[in-house]
Amino acid sequence: MVRSEMGGTARGAGRSGAQHAMAVNETIAAFVLGGSAPGAAGGVGTVRSWSTETEFLLPGGKRKVRPDGVWQAPEIGVPVLMVEVDRSTMTPADVAAKFPRYRELFRTKVRDNDPALADREPADRTVHWWRRAYPGHTRPGYPPVALVVTDAGPVALANRQEAIGDLSAECWRGRWCREVRDDNEDGWREYDDAVPIVATTLELLAEHGPLGPVWWRFGRSGRYSLIEALENPNNRAAYDQRQAAREDEEHQAHQELMESLVCVDCGDVPEAESTYEYGLHGQWTRRPGGRCWTCHQDRNERLEREAEEQLEAARAANALLRPCWTCRGSIGGRAGSKLELREKAGPDRLECPQCVSDREVEELGPLVLPVPTKRELVAALVSAPDDPWWEDRVLHAKLYPVRDRRV
Repeated sequence: MVRSEMGGTARGAGRSGAQHAMAVNETIAAFVLGGSAPGAAGGVGTVRSWSTETEFLLPGGKRKVRPDGVWQAPEIGVPVLMVEVDRSTMTPADVAAKFPRYRELFRTKVRDNDPALADREPADRTVHWWRRAYPGHTRPGYPPVALVVTDAGPVALANRQEAIGDLSAECWRGRWCREVRDDNEDGWREYDDAVPIVATTLELLAEHGPLGPVWWRFGRSGRYSLIEALENPNNRAAYDQRQAAREDEEHQAHQELMESLVCVDCGDVPEAESTYEYGLHGQWTRRPGGRCWTCHQDRNERLEREAEEQLEAARAANALLRPCWTCRGSIGGRAGSKLELREKAGPDRLECPQCVSDREVEELGPLVLPVPTKRELVAALVSAPDDPWWEDRVLHAKLYPVRDRRV
């Protein structure tokens, strides 16, 4: 897009003596000379880096955009900066209404005569006019616009900047984007159709210069140098950093969980996201202080072997003991039954587990052995009786006299 008028250079900005022209002149001087405060940053460029009273035609040729100044500083990465100087004489709404026109202007495209694009469709052989007029843009979005406010107190100027920013948010906010996979509300803004707007006061600009921390970027908090302020806030790079931090945090939490699931036998630490493993017995869940599936299987097999060996040892030991008084089978119970003893029977046991259970079900009361006869007592004085229950019969005779016995 060709500008309708190049305008005069800034050297004549204040010749009319008008207050607005003087404010524009002071703004240009602050850019060129730098800040007046001790240690302030120096200026950028010369007065020839500026043009004033430049008009840009909007599509249709009847409306115009007329910034107070156009600054070119490609040496610091700013191919062009449109400058609006506001003396607080207009309403914030009227000032904010300028920025949609800037966006309409920056959206305009012209034919690109690059020979490399000759074989493309006409719609693909267009380029934004400002990329040809001011080459060197590297930031996403349109060329920036600077708003310099003055002629009011500090509080009033701060409130004025915020009001203008709120009223023009549609132009500078950018398009909100999110990843479909995200399980949070975080996202980022794309600035391909946004106008970067920075604002400051003329007093701060004159004190610290354009490279000092005087610029407030609409949509950000705090004030920055011009180069820092032009960086798009909350963009995809910032989102990627936050997402990487979240993923690192999740990975750390997962790693801590996995380390808590270390196998107590082999020391294996699971690596997979899931804590579930599957084997012959279905689903297996690793828990803190537990075992991996392999060690769990090995342990179960070992316990089963030990239990089988213990059962065989108990069977062998019980086979050497006196039989059950009631059924005359093994005192340990029938082999393979649910009630079979898995340990050696005690010396006081008189019945196998099944007979004990039957006695309880039939409510027969405790087992009481027969009282030794007089003949058996006399024979016992001569030699030890061949009766495995002899001592218990003698004991029962004392504990349960005949008159107290149930038949």
